[in-house]
Amino acid sequence: MGIPLSRMPEVRRFYDLDIEGDSPIDFLEEDYRPVDSHVIAARITAENPDEGFKPTSGTIERIKFQSTPSVWGYFSVGANGGIHEFADSQFGHLFAKGPTREKARKSLILALKEIEVRGEIRTTVEYLVQLLETEEFKQNTIDTSWLDGLIKDKSVYVETPPHLVVMSAAIFRAFEQVRSNSASIVESFQKGQVGTGAVSTLNSLDVEIAYLDVKYPFKFTRVSKEFYNVSINGFSYDVEVIEPASGGLIARLGGEPRRIFGMEEPLGLRLVLDGVTILMPTIFDPSELRTDVTGKVVRYLQDNGAEVQAGQPYVEVEAMKMIMPIKASETGAITHALSPGSVISQGDLLASLTLKDPSKVKKILTFTGKLEISDAAAEVDAKKTVNSILAGYSGDADSAATALLGPVTDAEAGAELITEVLDEYLRIESQFIGKLKDDVVRDLIKTNKDSLESVIDIVMAHQGLPLRNKLLLAMLRQLEGFPDRFGVIEMPSSLLNTLKQLTKLESKAYGEVAIAAGEIIRQSKVPSFSSRLSDLKALIMENPDRDALSKSNRITSGVDLLSALFSDPDSSVREAAIELYVLRIYRAHDVLDIATAEVDGRLTCTWSHKVAEANEGVVRYGIMSVIPDDRSLESDLPAIIDGLKSSVGNSDMEGMVNTIHIASAIKDVSSAEEALQANIASLTAVKARTVCVVVPVPQKDPLYYSFPECQNFAEDPLRRNMRPTWYNILEITRLAVNHKLERLKSLGKNAQIYLGTEISSRPVRNPAKDVFVRALSHSVDLASFTGATRSLTTGLDELENAFADPRVTNSASSRIFLHSMAEIDTTPEELAENFGNIMEKIKTRLAPRLLKLRVDEIEVKMRARTGKDGVVPVRLIASSMGGEWLKTQAYVERPDPVSGEGREFCTIGDNEELCTIDPYGIFNVVSVKRALARRVGSTYAYDFLGLLQVGVINEWDSHLKDLARDSRSDIPTNLFSSQELLLGEDGVLAPGARDIGTNKVGMLAWEVTMKTPEYPGGREVVFIANDVTVQSGSFGVEEDDFFYKASEYARQKKIPRVYISCNAGARIGLVEELKTKFNIKFTDPENPAKGLDYLYLTDADYEELPEGTVNAHKVKEGWAVDDIIGTKHGIGVENLQGSGKIAGETSRAYDEIFTLSYATGRSVGIGAYLVRLGQRVIQMKTGPLILTGFSALNKLLGKEVYTSQDQLGGPQIMFPNGISHEIVEDDQAGVASILQWLSFVPRDVDAVPSARELSDPIDRDVVFRPTPTPYDPRLMLEGTSDEPGFFDKGSWKEYLAGWGKSVVIGRARLGGISMGVVAVETRLVEQVIPADPADPNSREAILPQAGQVLFPDSSYKTAQALKDFNNEGLPVMLFANWRGFSGGSRDMAGEILKFGAQIVDALREYKHPVFIYLPPHGELRGGSWVVVDPTINPEKMSMYADPDSRGGILEPAGITEVKFRINDQIAVMHRLDAELRELDYDLSVSQSDNDSIMLQDKITEREETLKPVYLQAATEFADLHDKTGRMIAKGVIEAAVPWARSREFFYYLAKRRLAQDDLVKQMVEADASLTNDLAIEKLKLLCTCDWGDNKAVVDFFTDGADSIAGSISNLKAAAIKAQIEALSAELEQLQ
Repeated sequence: MGIPLSRMPEVRRFYDLDIEGDSPIDFLEEDYRPVDSHVIAARITAENPDEGFKPTSGTIERIKFQSTPSVWGYFSVGANGGIHEFADSQFGHLFAKGPTREKARKSLILALKEIEVRGEIRTTVEYLVQLLETEEFKQNTIDTSWLDGLIKDKSVYVETPPHLVVMSAAIFRAFEQVRSNSASIVESFQKGQVGTGAVSTLNSLDVEIAYLDVKYPFKFTRVSKEFYNVSINGFSYDVEVIEPASGGLIARLGGEPRRIFGMEEPLGLRLVLDGVTILMPTIFDPSELRTDVTGKVVRYLQDNGAEVQAGQPYVEVEAMKMIMPIKASETGAITHALSPGSVISQGDLLASLTLKDPSKVKKILTFTGKLEISDAAAEVDAKKTVNSILAGYSGDADSAATALLGPVTDAEAGAELITEVLDEYLRIESQFIGKLKDDVVRDLIKTNKDSLESVIDIVMAHQGLPLRNKLLLAMLRQLEGFPDRFGVIEMPSSLLNTLKQLTKLESKAYGEVAIAAGEIIRQSKVPSFSSRLSDLKALIMENPDRDALSKSNRITSGVDLLSALFSDPDSSVREAAIELYVLRIYRAHDVLDIATAEVDGRLTCTWSHKVAEANEGVVRYGIMSVIPDDRSLESDLPAIIDGLKSSVGNSDMEGMVNTIHIASAIKDVSSAEEALQANIASLTAVKARTVCVVVPVPQKDPLYYSFPECQNFAEDPLRRNMRPTWYNILEITRLAVNHKLERLKSLGKNAQIYLGTEISSRPVRNPAKDVFVRALSHSVDLASFTGATRSLTTGLDELENAFADPRVTNSASSRIFLHSMAEIDTTPEELAENFGNIMEKIKTRLAPRLLKLRVDEIEVKMRARTGKDGVVPVRLIASSMGGEWLKTQAYVERPDPVSGEGREFCTIGDNEELCTIDPYGIFNVVSVKRALARRVGSTYAYDFLGLLQVGVINEWDSHLKDLARDSRSDIPTNLFSSQELLLGEDGVLAPGARDIGTNKVGMLAWEVTMKTPEYPGGREVVFIANDVTVQSGSFGVEEDDFFYKASEYARQKKIPRVYISCNAGARIGLVEELKTKFNIKFTDPENPAKGLDYLYLTDADYEELPEGTVNAHKVKEGWAVDDIIGTKHGIGVENLQGSGKIAGETSRAYDEIFTLSYATGRSVGIGAYLVRLGQRVIQMKTGPLILTGFSALNKLLGKEVYTSQDQLGGPQIMFPNGISHEIVEDDQAGVASILQWLSFVPRDVDAVPSARELSDPIDRDVVFRPTPTPYDPRLMLEGTSDEPGFFDKGSWKEYLAGWGKSVVIGRARLGGISMGVVAVETRLVEQVIPADPADPNSREAILPQAGQVLFPDSSYKTAQALKDFNNEGLPVMLFANWRGFSGGSRDMAGEILKFGAQIVDALREYKHPVFIYLPPHGELRGGSWVVVDPTINPEKMSMYADPDSRGGILEPAGITEVKFRINDQIAVMHRLDAELRELDYDLSVSQSDNDSIMLQDKITEREETLKPVYLQAATEFADLHDKTGRMIAKGVIEAAVPWARSREFFYYLAKRRLAQDDLVKQMVEADASLTNDLAIEKLKLLCTCDWGDNKAVVDFFTDGADSIAGSISNLKAAAIKAQIEALSAELEQLQ
């Protein structure tokens, strides 16, 4: 059926036959026309060839195909389209054309390889490529069954090297992890989260890839934004990864680019590598049941061995106080891995399953070899590498610096490169210096809110600071070598300025960089070597008196240069140089004779000398020879020794006292050492104590090496590059006895700095360390205050430099030793007295630096030249080692005649001379305790007494400076004294004394007497402090009891109580003796993991325990423990009871006396509560107040959320929330703030407020005037430099500045009288509620708060401040300027009513004068008037107002809306406006409707014209109701007080009220029947002046004090008499 092929026109044409014909065609024999075009078609389907061409569905993100002349195609789906599950799987068709079949095939293969289909579907593209490459297809021997056979046999597949696959997969996942982590960080920043812990995950990633049953653990380290270093099994590979605009990744592996696409799917990772799709299924072990939460096991829900079904809960765990079930992932028999109560973390194994279907278990092996991938290192531009390290990525800093600067050919280009690097370093670090990291991040987020990725970049760079420091140090080392590479160069100003900025970096993290930069700056200022050498040569030749020149300061800087003249062509210069060198380095000795000559071609100097202080000392001999090099040293050494032998002769010497000096350009120290040790016998024979070798270095200072006899003439590294005699002059031997010494870099050439670590016979964790500054001085004015201050300042500079070294810990103490070479004509006694006076001044002048640098000892060795005794060495010491801060002592030193070293030290000034041997001892108890306290960021408790003493002196200095008096004669003697409060055996606390550091209880207290500017006669304060060196300052029962009694002591004496807090919270303990005794009864002894039944004691151990140690019951193993009680009191819950006791005591103390807390170091738990219960809090920057440590919270949360304690209770938390009133930098500033606060507080509860002599005239005008527009209210209080404010100049001190910012709280003085101050912020402020790092979804909230409005926080702040002022006994100046309370729903929910009412409560209870004053342009309205109205407490409160202030219910604009509305305003218009009156008349007589309408329109038009001005008039009318005149008329204020004269008015008012209230109090106490009003009336009757004139009344109270006192005495006598009569009458009635 059908038409024969031979009759089809197309077929006939193909065979070149007539298309209209019908002749038959023999298809097997006849030839068709030559074929010149072949076409191969390929269908593109959404099928998975790996699963039998199973159709797939899903979205398509991108289809990339470009038709060519040889290949054409079409697709039925576009980008962002998709193939649904009901569609045909084919979505594309390609047609390849070619002159031959082979060319068409190749064209199709190329086209298929260029196709890119990305999305959720799988395609046949890669399979078709492999199919077209089969030999059968090439030879065209295929048939219809061919493809089915290939599919069945799976003989066609896409093969990619497995190691390339896993590496590509790891690269994709690492890149995606970086992208995901970055997005998460940006999102957290957008929410206001400031945690940056996740930033570190961007540069270091662990990626695990499982493929073909092998697990590959990769470690990725980013070395730049695009480069990764990938390591596995110790082998590393450099990978460059770029994300092109077209998507995917291009990874360069071993120099070859690879195109990578990936998509995470439910079944695993689908990877497209160079166009080849690989599915990498997710592998997990279903037999392991693990937890994804952190908490503890509550109970298992099935018995051990029971079957659990997939999806069935098998265990309950407790996490974050919630019970959560965890479900099984497969069915099987369960085996418990833990016991109930076990603590678990994320990923822990909870149970294992014996699977019902064992085939689901797959064993995964870990790869252990090397990947078959090229590990050729990537070539990266040197500048790019440096920039990457600066950006916080990993790298080799030294290599990067060398690669960048090595090729540089001129200094200018090199300096420019270095400047760029340093500037970039400073750009990052300048944003962090001196700030809390959280605050920096918060500011960065606000500044870069549109580009938060830049915040990540800045934080990442800062986190890479250690490596960036290494890079900078490497760059600076390169800079130091520029003179050698390029000759003498002038430092560019831009580079010099940048280096100066580096030296100002203060944190220890920048220490090495700052030191290196400072050294380069110093070197840049030193003239060139050649010019200095030329000057030195001229100086020598111009001064023939070498002995005088050797003692001159002119030679100080040139001593090291003398060695360069030893080989000068001029023999006279050579001889002068070597002789001057010897005289200079032996300046501490008396050189008896010296001679210089050429001996066998060697310049040789010989001399004899004695130790200057050892009058009976032995004569010593020395020789110095100049030889060329190492070989000369070996050959000439015997002759040099013989030269010394000739000088020594046959003298009978005691001990090894002679020295040999050699100047030689040796290259190897070991060769010199060998030469010396080969001549030990000869050296010993000439009594050689030391051989010193000086090595001249061209254009540089020489090198020094010492070979002491005590070390068998081996080189001593400790003396290296130290001038030969310095080791003895600086007494290094004394240090080395008990310290392992490590030399640090010094600033000056006359100083040596050492870090000393205590030598201990047993291993010590964190051994105590000291920094020793050893220096010599040639200054002749060291005994004067100026000279001593200059020298000590130089020593402190050296310490400052040393403390920047990272090897110096924060707990290290420091000691300064200064050896003065000058001889002073004085006596030891005069030196000692002068030293004591100078140190008192120095302690005051330099206290900040001495305390900051933790100077525990200052020692000065001086030479007193007396007539009879010659030169007497005097040792002057100011030491804190005994506890008292820098206590001075003086000794006469008696040197050993042989060694010249101090043999004994005899005290100066004592009645009975006491001599001791005093080498530097090991760390005593006090120094160890100091180190412990410093380690936690605090100060040793006893040292606060020294800080207080310095603080009182500084207060006086500041006060006298304010009074323009410089004379210290005005300062009282015995400014400061203290007595420690000790608990007696009877349990009573009383003043006493004991050695510092001997306390066994971690709580201390002192009764301190201070003579302050307010109380020159003295005031008493009780200080209570944690001793953090006793069990970390924790609170045990004894500490609680001591704290309670010390606080009670202060209450009983009614004096202020200050608590210095640094502690670890309530003490936690266990019964230690049971740790080695208890045993465990396991549920299954063969498998302890199954848990335990109980703990027990053996019969023997139980019997040995004291009775009551445990509660136990008998079991077969012994005694099962029910309760552990212990015999020691203070290890558990009893400590909590004590904590409650002292918490109550502190609360009571706040109500009864002045309490102040200073948080230094960290305060935990009850320590933090005590600080808060004292209400007034000063917090050091590094003194967090916490309830739980951040690491414990992280463990509870199961992730690293918090990075420091500061995030929980640091200043950034406690200052904005109102817990901390003030933040200080360090303990010295903390003590200064304590004293400043105390200066506002009366001496005791019953005293009137403190007053201080003032220099600011009370009768001056208040120049700064508040404006109608918003202004800073602080300027109203303290004024400006040229416009004085209300209070005494310099007396204003703000507190609680971080909380409730719409109100300003502080303390100040008015005419010297201390006052509490409340003022109102008129500007818009913001309340910031930080995001919670523990809640990723929480956001930072910034709430704007309008000026002149009371909000919940500012209302609470006002009430709290008033309570504080009341307990401090202060009168209050309240500058009222509120428009009302914020009444929005948010603030109503925020308890605005509650906190507003607390203001009323605080004022009602106030016991001292309260002056409310409405300042110029201020207003007091509505509810804000109500809460401060004087009727709340009429006895104490009074209100005044400036004439330009206002008071009323609503603002005028609001009143007009209610009481003077538009109709009322129109009525006024018609009453007052002539035109409207005329129109009204015309309208009233109008007879025509048209005329009426026209008139009405005119009236309306006129009304509209007048509305603005009449609204203004209505507002003015309402405003006139709120003016001062009406307030006075209605009696709501006392008087109108002009602002300019308000200062004088309120001074006399306050002074009058304070005196009046004190007299009234005395009268009421004298006669209990009197009321306040009656007492005032009696005073009024006594008054001889105008009772309304405050100044006159004050004068009356002062002048008539005796008369008033007599009247009160009479009043008391009459009251007593009346009481007696009343009692007598009552007694008669009873009888």
